[in-house]
Amino acid sequence: MPGMSMSVSPSHFWQLGFFELWHPVLFVILVAIGFVYIRTVQRHEKKPVITKTISFNLSLLMFYFSEGSPLSALGHHFLFSAHMLSMSVTYFIVPPLFLGGIYEWMIVPLVKRSAFKRFINFMTNPILAVSLFNLLLSFYHVPVIFNLIMSKMAYMNLSLVLLLFFAFVMWWPIVQPTLETRSLTELQKLGYVFVASILLTPACAMITFANSFLYLKTATEPTFFANFSPMEDQSTGGVVMKVTQELVFICTFAYIFFKWSKREKPELENDLNPKLTSIKQQLPSFRTK
Repeated sequence: MPGMSMSVSPSHFWQLGFFELWHPVLFVILVAIGFVYIRTVQRHEKKPVITKTISFNLSLLMFYFSEGSPLSALGHHFLFSAHMLSMSVTYFIVPPLFLGGIYEWMIVPLVKRSAFKRFINFMTNPILAVSLFNLLLSFYHVPVIFNLIMSKMAYMNLSLVLLLFFAFVMWWPIVQPTLETRSLTELQKLGYVFVASILLTPACAMITFANSFLYLKTATEPTFFANFSPMEDQSTGGVVMKVTQELVFICTFAYIFFKWSKREKPELENDLNPKLTSIKQQLPSFRTK
């Protein structure tokens, strides 16, 4: 596909308008969700877990950053790499933070419904969960499908909702908000994260190493930065998504591993290195005369 780009000044970006750049309606909705979350937690928890509060509200902030801030407009109108960064944050950072902020009592009433529990257990089957999301995201980047989605805002919004749903499904077995549903051991979680980290590699490699334009978006987008051509932008987009994904999964892998080792450590101490009090109980008592 031949390049048909034209050079524009970055000032054109700021002329898109306040609503296009900052999405105030989305901002208000997310602030309202954060407010309701905090008030609800305060009513149910005597001592709210600060890490959960931070995690949940950080997920809202990151979602606004990826879908409501100027990054979204930059990716939609000018830079493919910005679009890929936006997607990476939405699907690889927002879901684990959101699920990490959920208290079990928030989800248990739903899980108690047998139909919902069966649905969750089916969807979060590890093989199905990790495969569906990565398969859909890979199909999303097939040139014909991508060009179709980018042609209409309705298609873009529909793909966002669909992919975000399956991103939550993929992350559920790792950041499980309740033990009422299917559970994985730490070792299984480590294997799950490893598999998830490699399934998207073919799609990212296709984008990164393509020697021609794959998408109408990159072929027709204006040259936004000097010395950064649309072709370079396309390749950078593949790198951005893969690097972001790997960083998130490396951090997740490390968190699971250290959490697992920390829990196993007391058991090892009891088996191999009994405490002094245990030794004293096994020795006869001596009294000084």
